[in-house]
Amino acid sequence: MARGGGWGGDFDPDRLAALELEMWKAYYRRQPLRLFRFLVRANRAQAGVGFVRAVLGALWLTAAAARFGTSSGDYDRFAAPIARGYRMLGLPSEVDIEKVARRELRWWVVRRQIGLAAGLAAGDAITALYAAIYGLPDERVAEAGRLRGEAAEVRDRGAAADPEGPAGVGEVYWPEVARLLRASYRSLHEAVAD
Repeated sequence: MARGGGWGGDFDPDRLAALELEMWKAYYRRQPLRLFRFLVRANRAQAGVGFVRAVLGALWLTAAAARFGTSSGDYDRFAAPIARGYRMLGLPSEVDIEKVARRELRWWVVRRQIGLAAGLAAGDAITALYAAIYGLPDERVAEAGRLRGEAAEVRDRGAAADPEGPAGVGEVYWPEVARLLRASYRSLHEAVAD
């Protein structure tokens, strides 16, 4: 059953896309404190939780992301902290938080394992994540997932071609990533509002 009027359905898609863009930049530049700061804001913007819950959720999610970023295997160990982070965000009781955590982790792992061509697979994983969070059929959130996966692939390919590497300014690819994230969150917002 759709929960468009419930949890996470009343967000500003352009603001959330801008926050995600900053989170991605912080993650790839290995700036965990900056990632944490933007994740707190994103938690408040999407989940509508108070400051304390947003901070606690961001602590768990940032810790998982930062550790994942430097790991090279045994990825399942990150599911528990991801679940703790999501639990802080007050998802409805009918949402299987463990499943949500596994699906969040799945899109991270897909990108790591496939590499530069991971956009489609990441989009499928993100679609499954959105379906689990919002209680919607995959087809309702597939466009949002596809666009976010495409944004990830554009970022990965751009960073690989950038002489400054992933920590560089990224003048060539970040604007396209921003456009795709806006389109993704607009699609998600429309899907959960229907």
